[in-house]
Amino acid sequence: GERFQPERLTPMHHRHLEAGAQMMSAGAWWRPAIYAAGANPDRQRVREIARAEACHVRRDVGLIDVSTLGKIEVRGPDAAAFMERLYTFRYAKQPVGRSRYLLMTDEAGYVIDDGVACRLSEEQFYVTTTTGASDQVYRSMLFWNTQWRLDVDVANVTGAYGAVNLAGPHSREVLTEVSDIDLSPDAFPYLAVREGQVAGTSARLFRVGFVGELGYEIHVPAGMGEALWDALMTAGADHHIAPFGVEAQRLLRLEKGHVIVGQDTDGLTHPAEAGMAWAVADKPYFVGDRAVAIHQGRQQDRSLIGFTLPAGSPMPEENHLVIHKGGIAGRVTSAGLSTEDDRIIGLAWVPPDLSGEGVIFEIRVDGRMMAATVASLPFYDPDNQRQAA
Repeated sequence: GERFQPERLTPMHHRHLEAGAQMMSAGAWWRPAIYAAGANPDRQRVREIARAEACHVRRDVGLIDVSTLGKIEVRGPDAAAFMERLYTFRYAKQPVGRSRYLLMTDEAGYVIDDGVACRLSEEQFYVTTTTGASDQVYRSMLFWNTQWRLDVDVANVTGAYGAVNLAGPHSREVLTEVSDIDLSPDAFPYLAVREGQVAGTSARLFRVGFVGELGYEIHVPAGMGEALWDALMTAGADHHIAPFGVEAQRLLRLEKGHVIVGQDTDGLTHPAEAGMAWAVADKPYFVGDRAVAIHQGRQQDRSLIGFTLPAGSPMPEENHLVIHKGGIAGRVTSAGLSTEDDRIIGLAWVPPDLSGEGVIFEIRVDGRMMAATVASLPFYDPDNQRQAA
């Protein structure tokens, strides 16, 4: 029979088309890959456009539609206890008005999702997930609580909210023009959460740094998403605001060494080998805790590392192979052209003996062996001064 292929559109979908976006699928959603009117560009041209968009964010201010993120409300007297059991980090003492990184593992200790937990009150968390895992995470929450029987209500509100990320050195100035929230660094520091009015509607704002710049993630009722987009584009005109797509976002986060679950990880990735052990708290219990401890106690057989290639080298694609002693030893997961110089930067899985900073290893790119150098992460702004601002 005819195959059923559901499609989901964000509240700002038609604004992207009007701006010349080349759309890409992300799960069931359509998202802008790049903004380039006309015929579909080849892969090299896509990289050039994405890098130009990323440079614009670094230099001025950019706006990206992140409505596709999963959004889940966790409410009730046991909300904090529920979060403690479900995720690897600590949430019981997370202050109201603050956000915290989320990492979820399954019973086997493998990474299945990440996101951000925003504590809106003592008994309410607003949780974001990756675009493709929102339904999976929601089902897991319901599944586990049928056993735990904690006093919480869990609601999947992904479609109820539209969201954007306003990022760049001038983002605070742009947002000030359309919001009644005090955006001064002391009143709204990095990782803070605030609620107020933006563009005439109720909004939830988070200061997060996925792209490594001063930025604000703004969530509003879905019906106001297009109005929010228009208001920010108008307010940012004097600051040269421009939309940017998923390809630029991936390059910006790569420069910060941020892992994309499902791209830089696979179904058998545990936190320690992916450099995410810092997000695993020493606490009595969370889903997969015993398995995570076993993985961490074993000798690792691979590591996720950052690497660089000299300017002018061929660009590796995702899953190009790392070759060591004549055999397959790993693979590239992400690669792009730095916004600061002409170096190629990327992430790759390599054996532990090739993971030390400065070590040279080989990547096979279209039949050619390229000498890559292991680099420390992040590639960009290692002291986080830009996003802390």
